Amino acid sequence: MKLLAIDTSNAPLIVAAAHDNKILAQFSNINQKAHSADLMPAIQTVTKQAGWQPNEIDRFVVAQGPGSFTGVRIAVTAAKMLAWTLNKELVGISSLQAWARNVHEQPGLVVPFFDARHQNVFAGVYQLNQHDELTNIIPDQHINMNNLLLELQKYNEPVYFLGNNLLDYRDLITQALKQRAIILNDQQPDVASLITLGLQADLVRDLNAFSPTYLRQTQAEMVWAKDHPQVSTTNYVEDV
Repeated sequence: MKLLAIDTSNAPLIVAAAHDNKILAQFSNINQKAHSADLMPAIQTVTKQAGWQPNEIDRFVVAQGPGSFTGVRIAVTAAKMLAWTLNKELVGISSLQAWARNVHEQPGLVVPFFDARHQNVFAGVYQLNQHDELTNIIPDQHINMNNLLLELQKYNEPVYFLGNNLLDYRDLITQALKQRAIILNDQQPDVASLITLGLQADLVRDLNAFSPTYLRQTQAEMVWAKDHPQVSTTNYVEDV
């Protein structure tokens, strides 16, 4: 199967072409402000390097979020457009799960997280078993790091942490979990993990309903809710 994987959910823009699990070509750029301009040229470059015509791609794999609100929208919109235009398969993968799949250690808990400011994070908790399989045991969510650590104190096994701004949380993590906390430094999203998960994931059946996973309100939603306190809604965009 020919897959094109796309991730702009955080600082690196990553595009890769793979035949099953074999990566044939890839592109990365850490200039987050240029993702909107760079994504389509990157897709063209990667498909050309792989020797493919666009209609030869079987499946698009996209990091669906959470992460940068703008970054997630860029990738999801591009993937939806390409899948619809070319009539190809599409799968969405949790950006946190893709990071968690980077870890191949002894059994324990894997906690990927993205800094969301003010000691809040986007995080999920994944169980890594002896067969190198991951199971999500605490759903991806927007949560205060102290509350997340309180939940993790209920478990009695190693806890692997990876993500961005790790240094800002190192002391808090080690104070809460002591020797059970294992900080995995210098980890970056691995497109091979995104491809592996993309081969296993369920297909998107309704392209129109496929949307980014934000896990909290966007700035526009928070402003709208503040200006309309009398209105109760859970879907600002659809209601407007």
